[in-house]
Amino acid sequence: MGRHGVLSHKAQVLVDDAALTNARSTFLIGEFEMLNLRVKKIDNGGDFGKGKSSSQSREVQQVIEDPRGVRVKECGKRLKSSKEKAMARSSRQCSVCGVNGYDKRTCPNFHDRSNVSNFPEIQYDYDDVQGDGRDDATFTSIASNNFYFGL
Repeated sequence: MGRHGVLSHKAQVLVDDAALTNARSTFLIGEFEMLNLRVKKIDNGGDFGKGKSSSQSREVQQVIEDPRGVRVKECGKRLKSSKEKAMARSSRQCSVCGVNGYDKRTCPNFHDRSNVSNFPEIQYDYDDVQGDGRDDATFTSIASNNFYFGL
C-alpha cells in the first residue's frame, strides 16, 4: 500500500473507535486539529524537516465545457460544418436572373418590382392546348389514322 493508503487506513480505525461515544469524538477532533497544525509546521520549515510548501503544491482543477455540437434525440438533420454551408450557398443559381450565389428567395431583382421589365415576359397561347403549334383538328386526324381495330 502507498503512503496515502496507510494514512487513510490508520485514520479510519481512529474515527471508528472515536465515534462510539461523544467524549471520544470531541477528544479526537481536538487531536486532529493539533496534528493538522503540526503537519503545517513541517511544511513551513519547522523542526521536523523540509517538505513541500502548500503554495508550491500543484492544484488540479477540472474544467467542464459544453460540447460544441449538441443534438437532440431523434433529430433528422445532420449537423453541417460552416464550410459545407458556404459551398451550398455558392452553388445556388437564381431561377429569375440566372446569377450564381443566391436563389429566387433572395434575388434582389425578383423582390424589386422596378426591375421586372428587364426580364422577358412569357406569352401563352391558350388556343394551342398541346403547346407545339398544332391545333386540335390536326391531333384528331392523327388519332383517327392510328386507331386500329384488332377484331
